[in-house]
Amino acid sequence: MRILVVVQRYGAEVVGGSESHARVVAQRLAMVNEVEVATTNALDYWSWAPHFPEGESMDGPVRVRRFPVTGTRSPTFKDAERHVLFEPHTLADEQAWLAMQGPHTPGLLEFLRDEGKGYDAILFYTYIYEPTAAGLPLVPERAALISTAHDEEPLRLVPYRALFQLPRAFGFLTPEERDLVHARFHNSHIPSEILGIGLEPPPWHDPEPFREHYAPRGPLVLYLGQVSEGKAVDELLADWNRYRAGGGTGSLVLAGTARMQIPKQDDIVPLGRVSDEEKYALLEAADALVLPSHLESLGIVLLEAWQVGTPCLVSAKNKVTSGQVIRAAGGASYGPGGFAAALAAVLADRDRLGASGRAYAERECTWPAFDARLEQLVDLVAN
Repeated sequence: MRILVVVQRYGAEVVGGSESHARVVAQRLAMVNEVEVATTNALDYWSWAPHFPEGESMDGPVRVRRFPVTGTRSPTFKDAERHVLFEPHTLADEQAWLAMQGPHTPGLLEFLRDEGKGYDAILFYTYIYEPTAAGLPLVPERAALISTAHDEEPLRLVPYRALFQLPRAFGFLTPEERDLVHARFHNSHIPSEILGIGLEPPPWHDPEPFREHYAPRGPLVLYLGQVSEGKAVDELLADWNRYRAGGGTGSLVLAGTARMQIPKQDDIVPLGRVSDEEKYALLEAADALVLPSHLESLGIVLLEAWQVGTPCLVSAKNKVTSGQVIRAAGGASYGPGGFAAALAAVLADRDRLGASGRAYAERECTWPAFDARLEQLVDLVAN
């Protein structure tokens, strides 16, 4: 079967949940299909500045077609976004915002228009960017939309209403994403598959050095991901300080690129980016992983923590990650003011919660299980 994956950025260097999922999907499908990727030459999602060479290349068995982005994102983009999301505006304003957001890639759209009918199935990531918003309507009869939708303001904009009625099938990452899209667009009649993700077994790692270093200080609570306000790390720091002020002990370790100021405190440890081996060593050494983010289409780091038997704490504001924790029985969610109590409950029942999470990850994230779900999605589109 000939399959095309359309995504705004692509490559091993690209940091992003949707883009990483798209790459995994392309590689898995290429094991038994002819798979190509249509994408841009950009690496950075904010500027869309050119980075990769235009034209064709190979990513293992996957043929990658990179089309040039026409122009970088306007410096006034955030002002336009604020206007269409939070102020009275016109449909023309929304359409102008979508064009400003980009990435504007006329060559990719022309390729879809001219060559799209030559593919049995075309999988589009994600709903919000122009390659999908403008590209999927060119080939709706052979399209699946892997929307990676959140409960966010852009999902309410008019240009997306038609988009969510067009594909032959949807690939959702979680049941919560499916329920959100169905409620918003009344499109439950369109077939869908809940994909989740497949994971490699953890690489060799040694948690003992981290345990020996942090154990004398009390519980090791780990955050793993981009350290930014956008990921609600500022709220996590406030919750941690309230926990400490109430007599709580331990260390909060932040592993990931810092994009915000981190207070200089002995009990808050910024490590920066870590290797895969260090990541899994930290995950296994931790007494609990915390994910405070309000907007995640799939909490992959939760699954990675459960692979090594570590329970998780998530924000109750995030229906996706809260749903994952409930299905796995692998941790707890917390609301405003509830961080300390939730952490205490998880620490008191760590072994049972971690074992339940591990069993869930082993059941849901094996490659055969993921490949079967992918095959079902492709069949919904191609048959």
